Amino acid sequence: MDFPCLWLGLLLPLVAALDFNYHRQEGMEAFLKTVAQNYSSVTHLHSIGKSVKDCWAGAAAPSD
Repeated sequence: MDFPCLWLGLLLPLVAALDFNYHRQEGMEAFLKTVAQNYSSVTHLHSIGKSVKDCWAGAAAPSD
């Protein structure tokens, strides 16, 4: 089996399990805050501005 087929075989089940639905602002904000709190050693949540509501961006990096 060649390398691209191996990656496709490994990633396809993960992609199929993703939830590609519309998410409301409140739900996404709660999700991002939960992930940032539970994995604080490898994530950080940044406020990137405010229009009507806060706009958030998340960053993930490997731990040292």
